[in-house]
Amino acid sequence: MSHQKPYVVKASDWKAQHDDLSQGCTIATIVNGERMNLGLYFMPPGIQTNVFSIEDVDDQTAREWYGPVDEFYYVLAGDELTMYWGEDNDAVENGQSESLILQPGDMGYWARGWKYAVKNTGNAPATWLWGLTLPIGDEKRRDGTTSLD
Repeated sequence: MSHQKPYVVKASDWKAQHDDLSQGCTIATIVNGERMNLGLYFMPPGIQTNVFSIEDVDDQTAREWYGPVDEFYYVLAGDELTMYWGEDNDAVENGQSESLILQPGDMGYWARGWKYAVKNTGNAPATWLWGLTLPIGDEKRRDGTTSLD
């Protein structure tokens, strides 16, 4: 059995880029692991992400589908984030679904089987550490650059 060796990723090695799906936001992927990806997300006040799905089956309504995975956010900075979640894309996108409030020091666990969107509902820029497991098997994630037509 072959094991991946432990390693350190220096901040200078992070791959940061503007999030084309959420204006003014930056995503830094720190680790592309064998079973999980980790990174940081930076969001100005008043901005909301697109709707993303971690449902078992892609119903083609969310802008992104990651497959049947788990995700977490650990909020490092900001005032308040609101995580909208549910099965209906339009309700999640329009803030009319169920929601959870996160503040610095909170960790949110996003269970598979739902659609999500997060909005910076505070007055300060927000930063969070995110972790996303990878699908088991051969599922291929669909990102927001893929047309839904």
